[in-house]
Amino acid sequence: MTKKTKKTVIASSQSLNERYQRMAVSYLEKGQLSLKEAKEKFHVKNEAVLIQWIRKYGIFDPDYIVVHQMSTLKEPTQVKRLKEQIKAKDTEIERLRKENHLNKQKGIMFDANVEVVKEDYDIDLSKKVMPGQLTDTSPLEEKV
Repeated sequence: MTKKTKKTVIASSQSLNERYQRMAVSYLEKGQLSLKEAKEKFHVKNEAVLIQWIRKYGIFDPDYIVVHQMSTLKEPTQVKRLKEQIKAKDTEIERLRKENHLNKQKGIMFDANVEVVKEDYDIDLSKKVMPGQLTDTSPLEEKV
């Protein structure tokens, strides 16, 4: 084989290799294959190699980081179950919001009651009271 023929073979194998890598990246970017599936289909040692190819030939930024894609949901029951879970979570969030609102209202009522007790009975409930310091607040009765 002559020198020129060797260069041609190397150049054609490099372009073939590049096309092979670009094809893998295309499958990944279109979401047709997950990293794991592409690794098996294109006989790549590990997923880091695929990520390097994406950075080199992909349409994204060089700093693009591939996150493991969620497996595609193939069964409608899975989708239905997930939708039910989301609905249950939304219901729980709404219940907690109502409970929070009710607790705020209770706090306002408690503060108002403390203020009424302070004004009408001259008892300051905001202070700690020692047991011996309590005064009788019942209506005046004749003591015998």
